Amino acid sequence: MAEDPPTTAVPEDEEPPPEWERRRGGKLVWAVHVTLVNEVRPTEAVFGREQAACAHAREISQGTEVLAASVVRFTIDELGTRRGVAMFVEGKRQLVPYVSDCRSIYPGGRK
Repeated sequence: MAEDPPTTAVPEDEEPPPEWERRRGGKLVWAVHVTLVNEVRPTEAVFGREQAACAHAREISQGTEVLAASVVRFTIDELGTRRGVAMFVEGKRQLVPYVSDCRSIYPGGRK
């Protein structure tokens, strides 16, 4: 069984290693989800590179109605592969990928 690829981002000026692109024959993708004050949006966008997904989440998390933007990684056509990668609040990456540093915001809304 193949190991999960690392969830840390490759610097913007470097290409990710080939093993990040495929896992057990499935394509890895990164999805961005946005939590607003009054709603949780479905998937905002899907990216083929973690760096692009994180950049989009960082940017969109700075919107006035946005509480947080989250990035999740999963493998197409493989159930159970969804993993939290990052959460951004006001443009700042949070320490834990699925909860804000202040512990009041989760990808599903406020606690």
